[in-house]
Amino acid sequence: MNDSQPVFLQIMEIIESDIITGVYQTDDLIISTTQISKVYAVNPTTAVKAVSKLTDAGILYKKRGIGMCVAAGARERITERRRTVFLNQTIDALLAEARTLGISLDELIGEIKKREGAKRYD
Repeated sequence: MNDSQPVFLQIMEIIESDIITGVYQTDDLIISTTQISKVYAVNPTTAVKAVSKLTDAGILYKKRGIGMCVAAGARERITERRRTVFLNQTIDALLAEARTLGISLDELIGEIKKREGAKRYD
């Protein structure tokens, strides 16, 4: 955990990333809020808040007597939201900082291609 954003948001992102990467599939049981609080050394209330927010967003659902499970379509909802944020906020911030530092668009694109491998973007 870091100080860049509230802990419950960081936990939400971890769970969402696990869903996107396939650690959790639709209808899979996620770790309990007790386990979350122990693994990440956070207050149990913080873990409950993260899971509640994911439930409110339709990412998780409660299976009575069992625990919290991944909702149908969760991966797609998370991916679409994160893509939108990336395309509408992250890229704008990247371009603004590049302009501030005098980095040309060609130089920026060159650096991105160098790091990811030019063949992936041709």
